[in-house]
Amino acid sequence: MKSIIVAGGTPPAKSLIEKETSEDSIVIAVDRGADCLYKYNINPDYLIGDFDSISKQTLEYFCTQGCKVEKYNSEKDESDTELAIIKSKELNADKIVFLGCTGTRLDHTLVNINLLYKCLENKINAYIMDNNNTLFLTDKPIVIYGDKGQYFSVLPYNSDIKELTIKGAKYCLNNYNLSVGTSLTLSNQFKETSVEINFTSGVLLILKSFD
Repeated sequence: MKSIIVAGGTPPAKSLIEKETSEDSIVIAVDRGADCLYKYNINPDYLIGDFDSISKQTLEYFCTQGCKVEKYNSEKDESDTELAIIKSKELNADKIVFLGCTGTRLDHTLVNINLLYKCLENKINAYIMDNNNTLFLTDKPIVIYGDKGQYFSVLPYNSDIKELTIKGAKYCLNNYNLSVGTSLTLSNQFKETSVEINFTSGVLLILKSFD
């Protein structure tokens, strides 16, 4: 099951939400992220957070629409978005799409990227998406897909990447040990429509750009 978590960062386009939502998915609004759904006339299944930023009108409306509301104290150890991950896991979600998780608060954006690692540890496929980017973590070799000429970057997340091989890209690598702190693998491009990425250890942050 897929969980769509809509947080309070830069609002995603309505078309992106609709593209990622299916009949068997659940939608979790995180605090102010609910205002975006209210504007788009999309009802979430759950509304989670301390509600310090959601509008009163939105909160009152969704309370009348059968949305399950879970309010938390503002002084807590987890961010509202992390609480949404915990709820998704309780509901047996095996895939999470994070929307509204990037924006002007760089600290929140970085924490949300770190939350991808929590998902990876729990064997949940997780992606952060906005109107211009998709990013995710992987600890296994992978084939990624995109358009010819589309930009992508691969970055070491929390340790060096051993024997990194990239095939099908404008800039290929063969058994290269990629260290944390390098910009070598920034802004590569698809040579065709797929790129093969292999490595023997480490965790890669992969980002595809749509600019």
